[in-house]
Amino acid sequence: MNSRNIIPQAAHRAMAALLLLCAIPCTTMQAGSLIRVLQFNLRLISSSDGNNNWYYRAEDVAAYCHDIQPDMFGMQEVTPAQKTFMEKTMTEYACIGLGRDGGSSGEHCPVFYLKSKYALENSGTFWLSDTPEKVSNTWGAACRRIVTWTILRDKQTGERFCYANTHFDHKNESARDKSSRLTKERLAQYAEGLPIIITGDFNCTPTSTCYTRMIEPDGTFPMHEVWRDARVKEGIEGTFHSWGTIALAKRNRIDFIFVTPDIKVLRCVTDDGSKRPRYLSDHDTVYADMELP
Repeated sequence: MNSRNIIPQAAHRAMAALLLLCAIPCTTMQAGSLIRVLQFNLRLISSSDGNNNWYYRAEDVAAYCHDIQPDMFGMQEVTPAQKTFMEKTMTEYACIGLGRDGGSSGEHCPVFYLKSKYALENSGTFWLSDTPEKVSNTWGAACRRIVTWTILRDKQTGERFCYANTHFDHKNESARDKSSRLTKERLAQYAEGLPIIITGDFNCTPTSTCYTRMIEPDGTFPMHEVWRDARVKEGIEGTFHSWGTIALAKRNRIDFIFVTPDIKVLRCVTDDGSKRPRYLSDHDTVYADMELP
């Protein structure tokens, strides 16, 4: 890892946070903690990726995550081998989550969080189906889909919140719509009124029913999507680029971070990777700076 790249990034983050805080009226300044959350579809290991194969990208991915310095992050398409690599490389983070085929089998949607900052109070994995407690797929999705959830407590401030990570189906629209409702229903049970943060590749666009169900109450609770509601936006809107083969103006935004309205979204960045010699994934990363209530 190149330490010369990390220091400017850390300084930039501190300066950005200071500027954002200065822009908030004094009447809204509370004791809530500032946190950074990263959404990252990692892209699984595939021989068809050629020069974009995971084994060429792995070290760059770890360096990027260290550079961004998130408090927590969620990944999708994570195979067991990729999960093992990230756990060994990102040692300052704890990693939570089962594989979608049960235990350590199949793709994971892991949650990573800073071990020094947060205590894990509760966690679990449920399947996006009619039988969420069992390894299952009952909605006609192309494959099993899961949600990994955690209840975290800030060791210093005592603040508690729910952080979850998911990957909705890429082919079946009905399965995505049902997934959005079940995700919110289950997290409402686990969170018991706590603030909620959800990262994921939702495989839907902001004009879809799935997206609408995520942001509207829909029998549960409303949420804000950070790119739409951030006070400061950087980067482009679209997140799926298929290794740079899709023009910037034609890229769909399918990777999102959703938060409950009690969380203030200060800044959102979509990193299109144009300044790096190699793409980290076939998706852009999204990260957001926010303030807990």
